[in-house]
Order: sequence, then structure tokens, then C-alpha cells
Amino acid sequence: LSMDKPARRRECFDRIKSLSNAEKAAASARMRELVLASPLFREAKTIFSFAALPSEPDLGPLVGDCPDKIWAYPKVGRDDRLTFYTVHPDHVLSRGSLGISEPEPLPERLQPPSAPDLILVPGVGFDLRSLTRLGRGKGHYDRYLALVLEEKRPVTFVGVGFSAQFVTLIRESHDITMHRLLTEDGWTG
Repeated sequence: LSMDKPARRRECFDRIKSLSNAEKAAASARMRELVLASPLFREAKTIFSFAALPSEPDLGPLVGDCPDKIWAYPKVGRDDRLTFYTVHPDHVLSRGSLGISEPEPLPERLQPPSAPDLILVPGVGFDLRSLTRLGRGKGHYDRYLALVLEEKRPVTFVGVGFSAQFVTLIRESHDITMHRLLTEDGWTG
């Protein structure tokens, strides 16, 4: 049984496009509340998150809400590899190669794959049953999360998306499964 990933991506993007900016903002606010109320989040010291694209839930305000946590955002390197750098509310993000707002890659802000307790992972689509994630097709996160798993430390991968992004996906061997999913409707997994 094979899966047409490009078709699934188009389907998810169409569903996201059908959400108004107000709906996305309300859903994002609800997700931030759910994160703040979560024991998983409360116990995590170092959290890898992301600067949201217009199609993604915006968890950005959490960085300012929880300054006691270590926050890091990804940067896509020339080799298409992700690296994570700490961010603070007053840091200026700059637009990276993929149109994503990225942190300044200062060596002293680099966080190793062994650092995170919790990784909030954006995606194009998610499967509610298998917790499989559909990314943008470049494998950035699958490769990075594989490095994190090699560290053999307790870490939780949370797929973050709107409930409109739930689709049926066939997990492929290189796909890293999420431990939990978060939408405006709550937690799964």
C-alpha cells in the first residue's frame, strides 16, 4: 500500500487555507493554553519549538510567557540539516532560505541534539491513529529527530497542527513517529 505524499500535502494545505486568520489565531491561542497547562511542558527545562509560518499554529508567545525555560528554534543549514539555537523574546529572527524566521546562528547559542526535553514539531499533516507526521518533503525533521533519538535521553516529540490537518498516513521506514499530537482540540497519544 503506497501513499501519494504530494497529494496528501496538497489536501492538508487546502484544508489549512480554508481556515481564516481569526480561526488560526484562536486555535493557536488555545494550543498555547494547552501547552502551559501540560505537566509534560511544566517538567521540561529545554524546549525546541519553531517560528510559525502562516500555515502553522503560532506558539511564539510562549517564549515570552515562560522565560525560565530554555527555548530553541531551528535553522536550516546549507546542507539542508537543522540546527537549533536558543531564542529569547528580545532576539531578532531573520528570514531563512525557506522563508522561515530563524534565530541568529551564534556558536554560544547552539543547542545539541542531547539538549531538548520536549520538541514541538510543526507538520503539514498528522495521522491521529499512528501519530505519523507528514512534513514538507525535505526530511529536515526526520533527520534531526533521528539524531535526538540516538542520544538515548528521555525526550518527547509533539506534533503541532490544526485539527484540520488530520489525515490517514502510511508510516514509511524513515518517518519518525510523534509521541503525542497537539491541536486546538487537545492532546492525542
